[in-house]
Amino acid sequence: MEEDRSASFIELFFDLVFVFGITQVVAFIHGHLDWPTLGKAAIVLLLLWWLWTQFTWAAGYADFDDLGPRSVLLAATAGTFALAVAVQGSYADDGGTFALAYFGVMLLSAGFNIGRVWGTDEVSAFLAYLPRMLAGATLVLIGGFMSPDLRPWVWLAAVVVNFVSTIAVESNEYRIEASHFAERHGLFVIIVLGEVLIAIGLGVVGQDFDTAFYVAGTAMLLTALAMWWSYFDWIFQTGERALKAATGVARGRLARDGYSIAHYPLIAGVVLFAIGTEELLAHPADALSDANRWAFVGGLILFLVGESIMVRRFTHHVTWERFVAMSLLALVGLALGDLNAAALGATVCAVLIITLGVETIRHLDHLRELRSPSSTEAAH
Repeated sequence: MEEDRSASFIELFFDLVFVFGITQVVAFIHGHLDWPTLGKAAIVLLLLWWLWTQFTWAAGYADFDDLGPRSVLLAATAGTFALAVAVQGSYADDGGTFALAYFGVMLLSAGFNIGRVWGTDEVSAFLAYLPRMLAGATLVLIGGFMSPDLRPWVWLAAVVVNFVSTIAVESNEYRIEASHFAERHGLFVIIVLGEVLIAIGLGVVGQDFDTAFYVAGTAMLLTALAMWWSYFDWIFQTGERALKAATGVARGRLARDGYSIAHYPLIAGVVLFAIGTEELLAHPADALSDANRWAFVGGLILFLVGESIMVRRFTHHVTWERFVAMSLLALVGLALGDLNAAALGATVCAVLIITLGVETIRHLDHLRELRSPSSTEAAH
């Protein structure tokens, strides 16, 4: 029987630098909401995300009471902090700093993984993945010292190499502690949802408390709560249970698809939604610009896309209520551009809460099954 393991304090400390990194991505986009900026930000966010996943895949069976693993993760925390500091200038003067920090932390990740699998059956699987992993990191390093015009394309190539490198999971078995893996991703989702709460808090401070502000503020807070509900009500438990039930190569494929891949649009969506929320609360009585409206609505759609991919991969079913929600949100973005920000926020909030409410009622029996002691024991 597989023994559940929770995240350690040092892993939570490691996550803090990614909180800072995500705030820097938001700051990079803020005030420059156009396609070139969004493209560059998406690349940087993908690189940050990929860096985090490298440690998460390996950490489930690492003993952080030992000096070696603990020292490596602390060094990676310091390196990632330098990386996050350089995010806003990553396509300008800080490109070299960003690239060196990224390459250095990826080397630490490689060492962390080798130390964990050496002398086990997993070593051949990791050695098959290692050249691809280092190829992506090397492209980031090279791109950091190229001209700003070429840098986005070289880093995009690194992202493609990173994505393609996951094909290694198809033919090799990776040992993953299911409960730890699911929990780590859930904690990261909480981190990025915290960015929404920060955006709401910043929008509240110093504002005139009129009717439009109260409507907008209430709608945004309820929407943030609904986003938490949409992930942690049953999807989180379903994912953990599916991962525990999978064995061998199938578990690695499920972890790759349902977590490493599906969580990126989810996280990118929260970042965009947070940016749109800031603008919505800054001027609740005025209509949002096209760019800010689509950051707000489109970010929420992306969030639901990521969750829908997860559900499809975990259960082989389609979450029809979420597809309805995404369709309605797209219609809101297309047809209600003239609404003031408060009314737009209230409409979006109503769409999300109603569709999630219908979904929750439909899944009541499934939820009872997930939460029953016999179901938990069977998953183990």
